[in-house]
Amino acid sequence: MELELFETNFVQIDELENYLINLEKEHKKINEETFCELTKNINISFSIENCSRLLSHHICESLDSYTQQSQRYVKMGKDAFILPKEIEESEFNEEYINLNEEIFEFYNKISEMKEGFSGRKATENDYKYGIKIEDARYILPLSTKTNIFVTLNFSKIINFFIKIKRMQTNESEELLEKIISKFPNQIKQQILNKSECKLQEKIIENYYKTQFEKINDVENCVLLNNFNDLIERTGLGALTSTNALGASEIKKDWIKNNFDIIEKTKSVTERVLGYNHTSIIEHARTTFGLMMSLTCYHQFERHRLSNNVREEFNKIEINRNIIIPESIKRNKEILEEFKKIIDKVKILRKKLEANGNKQEYLLLNCDLIKIINSTNARIDNEVMKERTCNNAQWEIRQLYEKKLISLKKLAQIIYDQAGPPCTKGPCPEGKLTCGRIIEMREKYNSKLN
Repeated sequence: MELELFETNFVQIDELENYLINLEKEHKKINEETFCELTKNINISFSIENCSRLLSHHICESLDSYTQQSQRYVKMGKDAFILPKEIEESEFNEEYINLNEEIFEFYNKISEMKEGFSGRKATENDYKYGIKIEDARYILPLSTKTNIFVTLNFSKIINFFIKIKRMQTNESEELLEKIISKFPNQIKQQILNKSECKLQEKIIENYYKTQFEKINDVENCVLLNNFNDLIERTGLGALTSTNALGASEIKKDWIKNNFDIIEKTKSVTERVLGYNHTSIIEHARTTFGLMMSLTCYHQFERHRLSNNVREEFNKIEINRNIIIPESIKRNKEILEEFKKIIDKVKILRKKLEANGNKQEYLLLNCDLIKIINSTNARIDNEVMKERTCNNAQWEIRQLYEKKLISLKKLAQIIYDQAGPPCTKGPCPEGKLTCGRIIEMREKYNSKLN
């Protein structure tokens, strides 16, 4: 792994270092909250190169601003995977290397394009086996190398360290050592001391166990909980902005005058949303249980939805079902090769697990992970505009179509603007448009309403 750190605000970092040195001379200690407050106007940016996709998942989960190398633009060579020290020093070293090389050879084979074709607009017919690179990547393991460009406010560095430490691999330790080496001594000690927080993993696991059990590969989009009065929440929230009375007093007045509270808040919500004032629907909140492939999870992460709880990667059962793209299923010869590789991977994962070695590097993009996700309606509407588009990755599109149906059953008017932008106006995709606007409008104005 090669880490290059592009630091900004060097003067401010030096100023903070000198300030901390003076505090130490005065025998004054600062707590985590104070340190974070002192670092609010310092930003850092760095490039993490040749790390594994396993590490990149942890990195992406803990940041607001990053750009990751896309697998659909990058061809994978023979050395395109990480050999972690934990496995390199084990008896499974050679088997792990051979299996990874076989996977990448298969991936390059099935994603091969016909001569003369290239580019993002390529269709399945432009590929030798009818399998687009977006579907071929379902066979790639989390050992796959990737590059990430990261930018964050320094006040978030402690939380970043805590989350990366949870991975507990030589790779994650190396990353944190390389980052911490870039900072002056006083700042370095503050980060190290205040990132020693250890979560009680078993307690967390037991708490979410019941909710995770409600999610499976068939019921992969499950409404777990929500406010019973979503529209009432939004309506009263809207009136709080323009009314001298508080929400409770407004409601009392309605009851006193025998007004229908549901109709009153619905009317207010419709009127305010008609002005395109969408902040009021942040009061409408839901929690869903989702199950998706790791390919889809990468798409999901890109929305920076912070209120997520996911299974730990080492808790994904080895014998759990996987997702196989339809384009691969249609080619019997390729499908058989795909399944044989899956079987080999599962056998080696079992060996590694039984021997106490990390087996998460051999999780494949087609493996399924469970997530509990809490969001508000404003965020959901924005995400669904992008993810229900025909150009969205097919798995996450299917998942958000299911979610949209559930949400519209809860409160049609709140989620009325969700769905592809082309159903309400012109397609924003420009030259990349799917060209099926009429079909999309019919679909979203009928089936999904």
